[in-house]
Amino acid sequence: MQEERNYRRLEGMALDFVSGRLQKNEPERAIGYSVTFDMDLDFTHFVHMANAHSPGFLNSPVNAIRPELDGFAYHYSYNYLFDAAGNIHDNAALFKLFTPPNYYMDQWAEGAALDVRYAKPVFEVQGNTLRITARRDFRLPGGTEQIEISDLPLMQFRWALNLLENHEKFPAAPATKVVFMYMDEDLVEVDGEQLYRGTRYIQGNQLQFGDIVAKQVLTA
Repeated sequence: MQEERNYRRLEGMALDFVSGRLQKNEPERAIGYSVTFDMDLDFTHFVHMANAHSPGFLNSPVNAIRPELDGFAYHYSYNYLFDAAGNIHDNAALFKLFTPPNYYMDQWAEGAALDVRYAKPVFEVQGNTLRITARRDFRLPGGTEQIEISDLPLMQFRWALNLLENHEKFPAAPATKVVFMYMDEDLVEVDGEQLYRGTRYIQGNQLQFGDIVAKQVLTA
């Protein structure tokens, strides 16, 4: 559950919509969206706050980071710092830990009401900004019938970094110390779901095929 983890809003983290598109995939009886967002991070503040929660966090090779990118991609597990420890001095070096495509799943997975498939995201570093282009497809369970726009769920977009601490106990799995996010820490209800205030989201069942425009990307 989200509330059980130590989620903290990090000043300098931001998520900005760039473009999007909704398309029907008739051969698979699916509907999917593709979106591009810019993810910002103030590296100096990130390091300061990381050290406040876990002193010397970026210097331990057995500490790890996992990006939480709901709405964008499914990251398999977490990324140990390993050889990068002590050498992460800017956003580009930090982003390099988790942007290789082999860390991301691209297979259909069963959901509570719909099957969901993420594509492997495409990342582009632009100064202090990480631009992500992502795709997610939806289908009715098993893909036996054509899904309709009215079946689409609320789509929230998360940009968070889960910092996992190991205490030199490798190969024991590291444990979450803190999760930094662009959203605020209190929860608000949107269409019966609990979202962190400030979360960017789209009401899927109100879309049309074609371009997704900025006014359709709402804020909780």
